[in-house]
Amino acid sequence: MAAIRCRWILLQSALVWCSQAVFNRPNEIKLENNEYTDVLVAIHKDVPEDQQIVDRLKEIFTEASQDLYVATNNRTFFKEVKILIPNTWTKKPEYLPAGTKTFERANVRVDRPNPLYVDNPYVQQKGGCGEPGDYMHLTPKYVVDKEYGEELWGPHGKTLVHEWGHLRWGLFDEYGFDDPLGGSYPHFYASTTSRPPIQPVRCSAYTAGSPMHAVTLNRCDLDPETGLPEADCRFVPDFRGNRATGSYMFMQFLPQVTGFCHSDPEGDPLSYHNREAPNKQNVMCNGQSAWDVMNKHQDFAGGANPPRTVSSTEPNFVLLQQSDSVRIVLVLDVSGSMGGERILLLNQVATRFIRNTVSFGTSVGVVTFSSTASIRHPVVSINSEAVRNDLIAAVPTSASGGTCIWCGLRKGIEALETAGSPHGSVILLITDGEDSSPYVSEVLPDLLTKEIIVNTIAISQNADDKLESLAEGTGGLSFFSGNGDSIALDNAFTATFEEKAESKGVSLLSAEKTISGQQTYANHLFVDNSVGDNTTFSFSWVNGPPPTIRMVTPLGLVITEGHSMYDVTSDTITIEIPATATPGKWTYNITNNGPGNQDITIIATSNPANNNEPITVSAQVSAASLDYTSSRPTSLKIFASVRKGYLPVLGAVVKVLIKKPDGQVEEITLLDNGAGADVTKNDGIYSRYFYNFTADGRYGVSVRADNTQGEAEYIVINNTRSTGALPMDPGTGYVNGSNVQREPLEQFQRMTTGGVFEVRGVPSGGGVNTDMLPPSRVDDLKVVEVSYGNSTVTLSWTAQGDDYDQGGPARYVVMRYGRHFDQLVDNFTSSASVNHSQVLQGSLTSPPEPGFAQTIVILVPDRGDNVTFVFAVSTCDEADNCGDRSNIVSANLEYIDIPSPEPMTVNDTTPLVTSPEPVTVNYTTPLATSAEPVKVIDATRLAIIVGSVVGSILALVIVALALCYCKRSKSAKYSLSASGRVNPTYAV
Repeated sequence: MAAIRCRWILLQSALVWCSQAVFNRPNEIKLENNEYTDVLVAIHKDVPEDQQIVDRLKEIFTEASQDLYVATNNRTFFKEVKILIPNTWTKKPEYLPAGTKTFERANVRVDRPNPLYVDNPYVQQKGGCGEPGDYMHLTPKYVVDKEYGEELWGPHGKTLVHEWGHLRWGLFDEYGFDDPLGGSYPHFYASTTSRPPIQPVRCSAYTAGSPMHAVTLNRCDLDPETGLPEADCRFVPDFRGNRATGSYMFMQFLPQVTGFCHSDPEGDPLSYHNREAPNKQNVMCNGQSAWDVMNKHQDFAGGANPPRTVSSTEPNFVLLQQSDSVRIVLVLDVSGSMGGERILLLNQVATRFIRNTVSFGTSVGVVTFSSTASIRHPVVSINSEAVRNDLIAAVPTSASGGTCIWCGLRKGIEALETAGSPHGSVILLITDGEDSSPYVSEVLPDLLTKEIIVNTIAISQNADDKLESLAEGTGGLSFFSGNGDSIALDNAFTATFEEKAESKGVSLLSAEKTISGQQTYANHLFVDNSVGDNTTFSFSWVNGPPPTIRMVTPLGLVITEGHSMYDVTSDTITIEIPATATPGKWTYNITNNGPGNQDITIIATSNPANNNEPITVSAQVSAASLDYTSSRPTSLKIFASVRKGYLPVLGAVVKVLIKKPDGQVEEITLLDNGAGADVTKNDGIYSRYFYNFTADGRYGVSVRADNTQGEAEYIVINNTRSTGALPMDPGTGYVNGSNVQREPLEQFQRMTTGGVFEVRGVPSGGGVNTDMLPPSRVDDLKVVEVSYGNSTVTLSWTAQGDDYDQGGPARYVVMRYGRHFDQLVDNFTSSASVNHSQVLQGSLTSPPEPGFAQTIVILVPDRGDNVTFVFAVSTCDEADNCGDRSNIVSANLEYIDIPSPEPMTVNDTTPLVTSPEPVTVNYTTPLATSAEPVKVIDATRLAIIVGSVVGSILALVIVALALCYCKRSKSAKYSLSASGRVNPTYAV
């Protein structure tokens, strides 16, 4: 049994967590006639070449395709999988051109391990219920080492299907897990529909197993503060005795599990959904089963892709390889409407792009169009400063004529084809007008055939309304730059290069400042120690004489006119710092030498220093276009990811700037608190709703993140072993105590673009009447403490805003409760309300500001054996608009002694389905030693209480700890129950 103890220690690695988020729009997977095609799997360029990775990916997807076919009741399987080989690997004739396929847009990424949980597969999931994930992450070791992968996470095919549930259908996990940063979900709960009331969090209720203390491996006692098993108690699955056929989102590694949980009373009872269990699936999806959510997805909605018998589920594999070269052709509008300030800004930004942004080896060409189009400079590789200067000379400075966007696109294709195969090249299309010809849509098939990406920049609200769909159709990005907005234009140019070239450049600052005549503007920025190489400060203007710049480094060195680092061109002053810029505060003064106002554009960029992982920020909106209806308020979510490598940056100040059609800019602070639009607390993804639409048109989005409040931190994992008990929190991906640390970050600032979204149908006079908007739904209600002696329950949750997650505090909270879960969930409004006389602490009528914790102590009317209450809340505003019902929590009000005077038992079923052979597991009574050893857990199963996905223990560390611990373990006893299942207990 020492081996069983070892395996149990290694069976604890479940935590939903998010890793590096590069918010490119994912590659579009197609589903037709039950067949998934165009699934993109990409290998990162830094992964060493290994043919086994490709071979094993084929094996894994072949296995997963059959498992997926069975799990979806013969409704889907993988028909075509494309594997993108990096250009750092050897070229082979069987590798086809990658075209528009990139690593950043891949559905599945094979990349270096995440230091938070090493080789554990996971999905980056920032959206809500039913919203697809961004990408799936696999590591080379997990892919190649079959024995290792199966030992820790179970069969690779089933693991991938579990992840597919997150990635494709927006499902969440159906088990409990502990997150030391916030957002944990309990492992046990007090049930009102089962006896005994204490039940493990599981789906389905037929999943057999035993509770066990994860550190001591002894019995589990009840915690008198919660009425539930103590914090380190875990549910250990019984591999041999399990009968449950669901669910893939709970313990997909169990041999008997073949499907997802469902809520169909006529369906398989062994995979019937347990909606009472307080797991993330139930909390985020309001009690819906996995199949409830899947049936609303376009894959299955309305009976789409009905069951079909197929002779083979084996996928076809297509091998692609990225090109070594990066080719970009600038297609620039020089029509009459671009005259004046617009053409000057375009010239300035394009010049800066060619001079400072694109690296040596990049191929660039210039095409202009008005009524017709011409190639101003062929596509050439930038291999000298002379070539750069020639390209800069080709950037237009004047404008006249009509607007033939179709002509410009055609000429852009011609320029690319003249330089070679256009596959995978980028056209950056900039225009302020509407196409005078009807042919823009007709060029799309040619762009798709030649696999050319088109990024579009609309310079005005009047720019052609087909720009965004053109970019989306070719896998490109869309941007918006209003009149005179050189910052947005700069960001769009830079994003185009960084996406294609996988550039590591970091934007520290992008700002515009109007300075009065003969006046000086003073400010500063910080260069943190994660960057510093190739640091450049540029100061640009359109009209007037050159300003004077005076910059002071952290060491006191003054850089100004006459200094070797100070370079002046016709409209830009550039200060380039050789070697590595000194970390710290860089102060700059800008003096306007002219008599009138002068608009100055300030841009600071830098690269990672000394192989550091730089702090980065990326942003995205939840929709590219919205149709507003006054009867149902429209909103979207804005996301920003702030990271240092794979590690989330916590406590940063993240603000989104939204430029509206009327030119006004609205600023919103994004939050990472797990409330409102934010799905997961402290994952480094900051989110917020936006609903203040003022007019039809394009809305440009930019994001800045900084540490101005000095509270930003990142996570550091210390892999050293502490003395005494195992230094881990079972069920999480973390080593706890001193091994998980938050390290403060120095001052920093970052800027990025979030692209553009378009709104149509905004009511005359402006958008939302905020009195129509309810507060957001509370989804983090939890029981903090239960007191039998005082007959009280302490509850807490995150306060919501008056309007979604914004505005002032909500007006009041409706809290309802009852003795039966089904009644509260199905008839919330008719359930009993908590009245003011029951509130001993806190207030239901004076909620705190949005984002702050709200805590209430409730006096309950009963206590004793089998007394369990369930609670839910809804937050309302001054107009009596109430948010949806929160997640439901339960509190056990029986008397709890330590140690428990009677053994605790737990059934492997609940009344959701009737067990023909009810089996009881004893928490406390030692069992007789079996004459013949029987395994509780497969000898090779080193993984998780919760399956494979999401979150792991730092596997290598824990394996080493476990092996040491196992050598000391001699006291385990076990016996075989009447049903044939093993019931383990462990002596102290």
